[in-house]
Amino acid sequence: MSPFTVHTKDTAPKGSLGVMDAYAQKFGFVPNLVGVMSQSPATLNGYAQTYGLLADTDFTPAEQQLLFLTVSRANGCTYCVAAHTMAGKMMGLDAETISAVRDGRPILEAKLAALSQFAVKIVEKRGHLSRDDIGDFLTAGYTSAQILEVLLAVATKTISNYMNHIAETPLDPAFEAEAWTPNPQAA
Repeated sequence: MSPFTVHTKDTAPKGSLGVMDAYAQKFGFVPNLVGVMSQSPATLNGYAQTYGLLADTDFTPAEQQLLFLTVSRANGCTYCVAAHTMAGKMMGLDAETISAVRDGRPILEAKLAALSQFAVKIVEKRGHLSRDDIGDFLTAGYTSAQILEVLLAVATKTISNYMNHIAETPLDPAFEAEAWTPNPQAA
């Protein structure tokens, strides 16, 4: 049993209410991830700020969702894979790419494949990338600034992925159709 509460706007600390209101306006409900994270206003606000900063990057909304989905899969976060499957569809990420990430299969579109592979390398190698890893990303058409922006996406999702692991955050009914279970055999 998790020692964490899925807070509502009625039970959350005051410092979390602004972010909770923003999510409620955007999605029509407060996701359980936000409800759990609201226990620490500093954590919730930090997460919301880093998440929001991705909009200021050179990545399209679909590429941002690809990054979030990829990192969540690499970290084995069932909650975030489901949520970003739905969000990816809403942001125009194609169904084949979403399916490939969820299943651990290669992505067909070369540039998106390079973006996803680079994010996985950052997670798996904990940032200890080779020159070839960096060169492959740059050769695919990305920039050195985007290397740093991938780090921002990895940091953002690491906060939520790890929190979901620790808190055992229940999946929202809105995301249940996209539920995901890790396949240990998939690459």
